[in-house]
Amino acid sequence: MTPSKNISTETMSQIAKSKDNKYELCYFPFHGVVTGLRAMFAISGANYTFTHPVDWAKEKSAAPFGSLPVMHETDPTTGSTLELAELSAIESYLGDKYGWMGDNLWERAQIQMYHSSTQAVFDKWVTTVVRAPKENQEKMTEIYLEKILPEWVETHERALQAKGCDGHYVGDKFTIADLKTATTLDNLISMSGDRFLSREKTPAIFAVYDTVEKMPKYAAWKASAEWKNYDDVNKKLFGF
Repeated sequence: MTPSKNISTETMSQIAKSKDNKYELCYFPFHGVVTGLRAMFAISGANYTFTHPVDWAKEKSAAPFGSLPVMHETDPTTGSTLELAELSAIESYLGDKYGWMGDNLWERAQIQMYHSSTQAVFDKWVTTVVRAPKENQEKMTEIYLEKILPEWVETHERALQAKGCDGHYVGDKFTIADLKTATTLDNLISMSGDRFLSREKTPAIFAVYDTVEKMPKYAAWKASAEWKNYDDVNKKLFGF
């Protein structure tokens, strides 16, 4: 999909306000980094389609930064299309649009802080282990499990315990920080088993996980054939 040209930023802003627009999210046919982002679309109730590159080597140059995900948003009335790239930008945009960024500026900053921390612990797994040469993966896995993951677990469990172990990072309602942890937790457990994360060791983190898992639209998305297909491919390619 090609974004519309020669649209003023004011017009773009007006288009972005509508929840009646049609979305197209392009990413590879596995979970990868967009487990949470795809869940956001499923929870939102928006009109969306998930697409995948056909020949990424040829399509790569058309992406804003030569990487995925890329989201296109089309106004059904005018046919005008907006384009947005970069995972964190898309997630924050949808979070603002659908009310998942708290009730004030400070809550928004706190939500982004926890969201960023959880994304970082996942990204470090990818850069430290997944992309390591095969002969070094065992060593790099142990480095990740000994130094990187425990710090995330300790700091997040402490913060959530201090808040009262109520199933939310900030405030008393669902935010993108909650979703990021819930959608990342399965991956973290698949890497480490119950060495660091369990209902007994980290009850506050699991309270967040359980709160999200009980959301009807989220549960329906995880039970869908589309989600399961992404999950199968992810396990075949990456082992988790």
